[in-house]
Amino acid sequence: MTAAIRSPDSPRSRAARKPAAGTANSKVTSIARARRAKTGPVLPNYSAADEQDRARPSASVLKVLPARLQQPVWLRSLLQAQRLSSVAAVMLLGGALSLYGLTVYGEQRWSQEYQKLETLRLREQQLSAASEVLKHQLAKEAQNPETGLASQNPGDTIFLQPAPETRSPVAAARNSEPTLKDRASVETPLGY
Repeated sequence: MTAAIRSPDSPRSRAARKPAAGTANSKVTSIARARRAKTGPVLPNYSAADEQDRARPSASVLKVLPARLQQPVWLRSLLQAQRLSSVAAVMLLGGALSLYGLTVYGEQRWSQEYQKLETLRLREQQLSAASEVLKHQLAKEAQNPETGLASQNPGDTIFLQPAPETRSPVAAARNSEPTLKDRASVETPLGY
């Protein structure tokens, strides 16, 4: 014996089923009915859920929004101009802030380097003053006869004759090295 059971989702059962009674002119659809329309299969206890929806008229309702209308060309162009100007304003603001930051950083570095320069100038003046003081002090000590230093006299100048040019041992060693032609004839290991 063979038995066949009809599925609740079969096309024949859907066609035979009639929609629940409701107001024909109503623009409001219950959530359960909207879900059913999207998913397709019907739950076995659908009629109980539908009766509960009718009993509570204040339940949340799914409203169908109207189709989105095309915006006019002039409005789209204004919106595009607004987007572009916003991007340009952000870029200009970023550029201005970075330029300001670089300017402030540059001024700080300049003031630090200027302070170093002023410190070096002050030290240079102090060094030249100390050098002059030392020269003056040496000149005073040189004039003192107790130090044993004699004053400079042009007649006491010594002139030296330059030495004659002779071959140095370094130059002789350079000439004794083999020339490039001679080096080619000398056998060298392959690793070099």
